[in-house]
Amino acid sequence: MTFTTSRSTLLRRLLSCTTVAIAGQAGAQSAPPSSVTVYGVVDACVVSYRSATGPRWQVNGGGCFYGSRLGFRGTEDLGGGLRAHFILEQGLTLDNGNLGQGGRAFGRKALVGLSGSLGTVEAGRDYAPAFYLLVAADPMRLGIGSATATVWSGSASTGSGRTDNAVAYLSPEVGGFSARVQVAAGEQGATAPSGAGGTKGLNVLYRNGGVLLGATYANVRNNTGTGADTATTLGAKVEFGAFSVSAIGQSGAWEGTRTAAAPANPTSMFSRRYNSYVLGGSWKFDLASLSATYKRYDDRTTSNFDATILSVVYVYPLSKRTQLYTGASELKNLRGSRYAASDGNGAYTGVAAGGKSRVIDAGITHFF
Repeated sequence: MTFTTSRSTLLRRLLSCTTVAIAGQAGAQSAPPSSVTVYGVVDACVVSYRSATGPRWQVNGGGCFYGSRLGFRGTEDLGGGLRAHFILEQGLTLDNGNLGQGGRAFGRKALVGLSGSLGTVEAGRDYAPAFYLLVAADPMRLGIGSATATVWSGSASTGSGRTDNAVAYLSPEVGGFSARVQVAAGEQGATAPSGAGGTKGLNVLYRNGGVLLGATYANVRNNTGTGADTATTLGAKVEFGAFSVSAIGQSGAWEGTRTAAAPANPTSMFSRRYNSYVLGGSWKFDLASLSATYKRYDDRTTSNFDATILSVVYVYPLSKRTQLYTGASELKNLRGSRYAASDGNGAYTGVAAGGKSRVIDAGITHFF
């Protein structure tokens, strides 16, 4: 069978295809650009720790230095200076392949928002405003020897620094100053008092070159609405050349999650009233870095429930994406307290009253 096509028919078909291709390209160019990024961190370490029952060791994955995670981040340009964005980030425990944050699908962060010239509005699960100051000022960046061992991150006690049901406003930066305001519904049910379980947080940050200054306030009401955990935090970090120094101070009162019968707890910091301080710094040399902090927890309800912590971390990068690290923290309980040393995975319990607790980590982190 033979098919024949005239020159005029062939020309019309070519012109038609060309017109469709040009129209499709023009439509693609006029559509607002959008992008989605997949990113993550995998971190695992060997941990040696000492408790009242003697030395122990284990393999951890998901918080030794950085929390292991898989994330999806996307933006869309809506035109007129307005952009939409989202973040879905799940935590992973690399040693056993489980989800972190109690098995949540996106327990590290899950939010959507709009941003423009007047600032950004976001809704979902996000870090409390105090956390953003701590992660910027802490020489350990909240890993081994984290400032959160003695400084509250401003979220509910089960939130790991994060707040559910949150709506936040982030101001644009003006003259180096920026602010973040966050409110969250407690969602306790119709019979609970108004505001029960709700969270409020605020931070004000100033950045100028190598100088960071910040102040935060946090208020988390209990589920019955009868009291609130509150704290005011000040932080600073100054960089000069290869060196940086940091200081963090916090004054708090946990009235919402403590009872009159137990005004202080010898195994859990953040009792009824407390003051907490962090002093430290970092030194970058060649490709490596060395960081150290001294932390002091001062229980203002029971004088003998105090503690001090010394921490040091050494990081050596093998490439832009992969690094080795080792670090140690030693906690000294003062008299009756029984607090435990911790890393990003949490505290290693089993400490005698007035005793010492020590944890040593060595591991690897890869970013993708």
